[in-house]
Amino acid sequence: MGLREFLTKIETLYAWRRREEMTVEELIQKILSKHPEVNREQLLGWLNDEKEKTGGLIAEATLLRFIAAKFGVEISLNKALDHRLSTGLLVPNLNNVTVTGRIVAIYQAKTYEGKKPGKYASLILADKDGTLRVMLWNNKADLVESGEVKAGQVARFSHGYTREDRDGKTELHLGDKSQVETCPQDAKDADYPSMVSLATKIRDIPSRTQKVHVAGRVREVFPSSTFTRQDQTEGKVLRFMLEDDTGMVAVVAWNEKAEELEAILNLNSEVVLVNSKVKTGSNGAVEIHVDAATFVDVANANSKRGSGT
Repeated sequence: MGLREFLTKIETLYAWRRREEMTVEELIQKILSKHPEVNREQLLGWLNDEKEKTGGLIAEATLLRFIAAKFGVEISLNKALDHRLSTGLLVPNLNNVTVTGRIVAIYQAKTYEGKKPGKYASLILADKDGTLRVMLWNNKADLVESGEVKAGQVARFSHGYTREDRDGKTELHLGDKSQVETCPQDAKDADYPSMVSLATKIRDIPSRTQKVHVAGRVREVFPSSTFTRQDQTEGKVLRFMLEDDTGMVAVVAWNEKAEELEAILNLNSEVVLVNSKVKTGSNGAVEIHVDAATFVDVANANSKRGSGT
């Protein structure tokens, strides 16, 4: 994302909340108080540089928020953002955020150790502008374990905060004070994309390495095989052919996903793969690879369905 596009998104996000925002001077003092090694002249110089880059089209308060984000300074809003806020408008370091969308992938809760042990779960939320990873911490992860939150639902996530992940993408985090509402009455189901509608057509799968969502019908399943990793542990791989109305592609499932699919996959099973990887096979053809980061949903497979891990 270019600087101009990033700042335009910020400007759109805050334009309707001008009266509730901190003034330019308050923003300056906030940044300086958090970073005493920076003086006022330096900060104003950076502000002028950003104004020149954007041709004076972006408000100073918005530019200062951008600078604050670069320094890791959080600038919170006084109230929650409107629930109609699109995932396409979210940027890192926002507080008190509320978004609504359809859950298109969900991953099982995991525990972590440390001074304060806890657990977390994650899911992928979709709306008309794209997808967003949502992290659920501690008691919010219980909603996944209990099955109250599941794939296919329209859900609202309130009072969360945004962070940048390791790939530079924005994700939403929910803690103890956040709220989760499934199937909100004022959200129309038809306004949010289904898991299948988000899928890339097989003929349109890019040849370069990236993550995609695909859907289709199983046309052939090959016997699984095992292999020995470098650490001498045993792994497993399963291959099958997936077809939609535009073509066919080989799918390679690894380890726990291979075991999961081997138990439930049949010919003609309808399969949705969310967050799968594109790779080039030894024959030069595009392949779809499925691992622990991929959410798998399988229909017509001995009345069972796949699940994320």
